[in-house]
Amino acid sequence: MSESSDASKERLRLDAPADALTRLYFIFGSPIAHVRAPVVWSTLMKRHGVNALMLPGDTDADRVDIAIAGVKGIANVDGMIFTMPHKFTAMKHADVLSARARRIGSINLLRRRADGVWEGDNVDGAGFVDGLRADGVRLEGARVTLHGCGGVGRSIGWSLAAQGIARLTVFDVDDARARALADAIRQDSRARIEAGTLAGRPEMGDVGVAINASPLGLHAGDALPFPVDRLPPHAVVADVIMDPRMTALLHAASARGLKVHHGRNMMNHAMPVAASFFGLDDAFDWNGASVQG
Repeated sequence: MSESSDASKERLRLDAPADALTRLYFIFGSPIAHVRAPVVWSTLMKRHGVNALMLPGDTDADRVDIAIAGVKGIANVDGMIFTMPHKFTAMKHADVLSARARRIGSINLLRRRADGVWEGDNVDGAGFVDGLRADGVRLEGARVTLHGCGGVGRSIGWSLAAQGIARLTVFDVDDARARALADAIRQDSRARIEAGTLAGRPEMGDVGVAINASPLGLHAGDALPFPVDRLPPHAVVADVIMDPRMTALLHAASARGLKVHHGRNMMNHAMPVAASFFGLDDAFDWNGASVQG
């Protein structure tokens, strides 16, 4: 029996999390304590017999380039995921980019291909849209506001614009960043695309779907990204924040009787897309019970 077979057999016998043949994936972010990916991915890979782990990389913006370069030098690392605030910085570590990553201007996935080339993609928006649809939210003809034009906001904005919506208004603390995103999407969408301003209170009386794609809500005491009191009764309020599950924004919307859409939906529905990108079996139950909650 080969040493590799012995190692795998011992890992299974001892129910160990890893052996010398374990493939590794990292998720980089800062802060990262709220991120569920290491638990969810590692659990599902074990459940489906994949000898791999997802590891957290708590790395600030000053050190993330060094961290990514170091991890790329580890031969048994197959891929990386990026969360706030590293989705723009990570782009320069990709040798090639998917078409949507080039369009969005940021990546949240990086994989090592069989030829050794590192390829970047961004599936945040695809997962977010799939999550909305699975939750019964109708996008065709909807008037949508998106607050936050960073890495995840850009991805969501581009994805929404391809869904047959009537109008998309984007907001950001940096008005120039909102205008730049609106100008870019407008060239490639039939929807009405606008850049709003956070000065004063945005008019939201005709909004059907209001989305927070900013970091506001991660910490207790954060201000609401937008007011919910002017939204119509049929509006859906969605958040990308995963922990806490019920952000202050979602609490406020729920108190008004509005339908709320939790941030974990985006991860749950982006996971099958990401798993396929990483070359994992698309028959896996990536939307299984352990992903929920």
